[in-house]
Amino acid sequence: MAKKTTKPTSDVTRYTAYSVREFERNGETNRDWIRIGVAFPHEDGKGFNLSLHAVPIDGKVVVRLFEPKEDAPQE
Repeated sequence: MAKKTTKPTSDVTRYTAYSVREFERNGETNRDWIRIGVAFPHEDGKGFNLSLHAVPIDGKVVVRLFEPKEDAPQE
């Protein structure tokens, strides 16, 4: 039986995990998005592996589809 790998490949859909901190400056509400990890969907599509480099104090993690910047080199 072949061993399934959990290491992501370039053709796998990736997500970025963020901690979002709200703060006020000059009477306006601002948000600071801090990248804290990544997520990869399971092969069966029923869940995710979430790898965090930090844990937000409020416990809230926002996961968004990874969209590379146009001027950044591809991995």
